[in-house]
This record gives sequence, structure tokens and C-alpha cells, in this order.
Amino acid sequence: MSPVARRYAQALTEEAQSAGSLDAVDADVALVADTLGGSRDLRLALTSPVVSHDKKAAVLERLFGGQVSDLTLRFLHLLVQNERDGQIPEIVDAYRLLRDERTGTVEALVRSAKPLDHAEIDRLKGALEARGGRTVRMRYEIDPALVGGLVVRVGDVVYDRSVRHQLESLRDQLAERAAVSLN
Repeated sequence: MSPVARRYAQALTEEAQSAGSLDAVDADVALVADTLGGSRDLRLALTSPVVSHDKKAAVLERLFGGQVSDLTLRFLHLLVQNERDGQIPEIVDAYRLLRDERTGTVEALVRSAKPLDHAEIDRLKGALEARGGRTVRMRYEIDPALVGGLVVRVGDVVYDRSVRHQLESLRDQLAERAAVSLN
């Protein structure tokens, strides 16, 4: 995270805290992140030096006006005004990281071969929270290449309980044994 993104994210956090609207801004930032994440064209328009600041401000107003708090909308306009519009995705990510640090939340990316039901999700979340002692926010992806099982990444730690990984481990063990027995 760049120092500029961190400073802007910190400023938004402090302003939201002083206004007593941290929860609203958290929800707003999640909406902005999801919207940016779902539209490559929007990200390109916001980061393009060719698109005027007035057009960027108008796009943000149309997208988020009435959808986010006044504080968040003013913040987005401030970024455009200060020519930081190209850094909105990075600033949004920095805000979420700072908020997670403050609340002791960690994000877990869960990849599974098939969709998980609610009971499986609850058990997995409970186990991760018990193991790490922190609140876990989970994101899910379906990855049929795993064959079965799942892979969970929490920060830098990866728990790989996929069938594909187990098959690769078995293959490596057999190859090692074959090499030892030939000597």
C-alpha cells in the first residue's frame, strides 16, 4: 500500500470515527470496492488520465449518489478534486486493511471444488477463528480444478486440503520411494 493511499484511508477512517459513522462508511467502502471489482471499464475510466475530472465526478455521483453516505460521497469527490481519482481502488483497499487492523479482522479466501452449504461455512469460520483468535471475514471461490476438498488462505498461511494436493503429495512420495529403492 502506498503512503498516499494509507494517508487518505486514514483520513477517511478518522473522519468517519469522529462523525460516529464507521459502520456506514464500512458498508459504503464495501459497496465501492464491489462496484470497482465488478467493472473493469469503471476502473479504467477512473484511472485514465484521458477522462476529465468532471466526467469522473459525474460518474461517481451517478453510481453512488443516494447509495452511500454523504461523508463517503464527499470523500470520493475530494479524491477527484485532488487528482487522486486514479488511486481510488488502492485507497479503498487501504481503508479496508486499516479497518481490519483496528477491529482485529482477517480475511480468508476459501477455494473449494464445489459450493459449500451454510453449515460447512459456519464450521469452517468457527475453526479458523478459534485457530487464529481473530474475527474472520470469508471470501469464496469455486475451483473445479481442486477435484475435491478446499484451499484456505488466511494472510500468508495456506491450508491445502484439496484432493489435487493430496494426489500430488502421494505422487511425490511414491517417486521418492521408487528412487530410494533403485539405489
